Amino acid sequence: MDKQSLTRDMKAFVGGGAFITPTQTAKYMRLSPGRMPEFLQGLEFIKTGKAKQYHILDVAGRIVEKSQM
Repeated sequence: MDKQSLTRDMKAFVGGGAFITPTQTAKYMRLSPGRMPEFLQGLEFIKTGKAKQYHILDVAGRIVEKSQM
């Protein structure tokens, strides 16, 4: 899957927003939430209360990057 298609799919998954939490990312990828800190390490985020919000474009880029390894 290419980054653009992945971005569109993830935006639909979160209801049209531009940001996604680690928990939502784990659900989207069907992975354990415990794997998200390592996966999202190094990406910029916005902290809203207790939650970290990551830009979907950055997360999609990381998924593509990791899938090509």
